[in-house]
Amino acid sequence: LAASERLAGLRSFHAELDLQGAAQPVRSAMDFVAPDRFRVQTPAGQQTIIGDTMFLQAGSAIQQVPTPPGLMEQWRSPLPKDAPAAELRAEDLGRQSLDGVDTRHYRLLGEAGERLEYWVDDQGLPRQIVRSGSNQGRPYQLRLRYSRFNDPALRIERP
Repeated sequence: LAASERLAGLRSFHAELDLQGAAQPVRSAMDFVAPDRFRVQTPAGQQTIIGDTMFLQAGSAIQQVPTPPGLMEQWRSPLPKDAPAAELRAEDLGRQSLDGVDTRHYRLLGEAGERLEYWVDDQGLPRQIVRSGSNQGRPYQLRLRYSRFNDPALRIERP
């Protein structure tokens, strides 16, 4: 919970998402700049979200679309404050290097059979989160990797 709270308090970061087990594997990247700017890169193209507006770019045309509240919060707080911590069992798997960064690796097991693993650096920030389980009888694994914490060079301009 503390690592998720620290992540939610950052001014900026970069994240990469990799989902295996869906009908099609999903890969995307996202930049965040506080308080409310997101840039998401998917195979379909780039999307910019500022506040409650998504700017969809197709060629030279830009369309503005309202976004539902909280759409991007899963990127900023992957384990929300109201997560049922009492239902999770934590296991410390020790120190591990991740992309050259020293981290502590934790495994959280929930009652529903879903597994959540966190790699937390010495500043208490999540460097990687892996969630695995099954959905409609199909196994899946979702991996989020975080970097560029509070990088002043990270900017998101309105398209």
